[in-house]
Amino acid sequence: MREAGISNQKYLNQSIVKAAAVLDLFTLEQYELGISTIAAQLDMPGSTTHRILNTLESVGYISQNAENGKYRLGLKCFVLGNRVRLYNELASVAKPYLTELSQRYNETTNLSVGTGTDEILCISKINANRSFFATPNVGGTRKIQITACGKCILAFQTPTEQKHIISQIKFERFTPNTIVTEQQLREQLEVIRRDGYAMENEEGEMGLFCCGAPVFSGRGDVCSGAVSISMPVNRVPASLDILIADVKNTARQISRELGYIEM
Repeated sequence: MREAGISNQKYLNQSIVKAAAVLDLFTLEQYELGISTIAAQLDMPGSTTHRILNTLESVGYISQNAENGKYRLGLKCFVLGNRVRLYNELASVAKPYLTELSQRYNETTNLSVGTGTDEILCISKINANRSFFATPNVGGTRKIQITACGKCILAFQTPTEQKHIISQIKFERFTPNTIVTEQQLREQLEVIRRDGYAMENEEGEMGLFCCGAPVFSGRGDVCSGAVSISMPVNRVPASLDILIADVKNTARQISRELGYIEM
C-alpha cells in the first residue's frame, strides 16, 4: 500500500501531467504566453506543446488571443476557481450548524455537494464522539442514489439536470434496500421534494441510517448541497420526527446564512 500523498509515477497519465504543467505556467505576471515560451520553459517539443494547447483550448481551459497569438487561461479555469471558493464558503458557513447538530445527538454530520455526475462530494464533516461506520471524509465521494444527501441534491435539480445525472447512474445493488430502478428513484425524489428531507435506510451499507435535507442559496430552488446526520440503525432515536425537524432546521439555518429567501 502506498503512503497517502505519495504519487506512484507508474500510474500517472503523462499527457495530463504535461497539461497541468502548462496551466501552472500562467501567473499574474505571465498571464499570456506564446507557444515557443511554453515549450522552452517546459522543455517540450513544439509539436507536443501545440497539441496540448489545442486540446486545452477545445475544452475551455485555455484561450488564444487573436491579436498576438498568445495563450491565456480560459473561462473554465475561472469557473473551477469560483467553484472552489463557493465550496470553501459553504463549508465555513455550515460548520457551526453541523457542529451543533452533531453535539445534540453525538452523531456524525456532514455537508455534501453535487458534482454533476452520479456522485456527491463531501466538503465538511463533524465526527461523533463515539464509534461509528466509516463515512466519507472531506474530499470523499459516494453514489448519489444511495445517500440521503445525494437524493436531496438530485430531487432539487432542474428537470434537465436531473435527467442528465440519472442517465449516468448504474443501478447496482449494494444491500437489499438499494434503489435499483429509475422508477423507484424518481418516486422517492417526488416524495423528497414534497417533504423537504430524505432518508437513507441501509441502502448503501447495512446497519447505516442517515437523514438529510437540502441547502439553498440566493432565490433559486436548485439546491447548493445537503446536510445529513448518520448513525447506526440501533441508535436511531424513537422520536424520529424530532430528528427530521432538527436536520431540516439545520439546513434552513445554513440556507439563510447563504442568502436564501424562502418564498
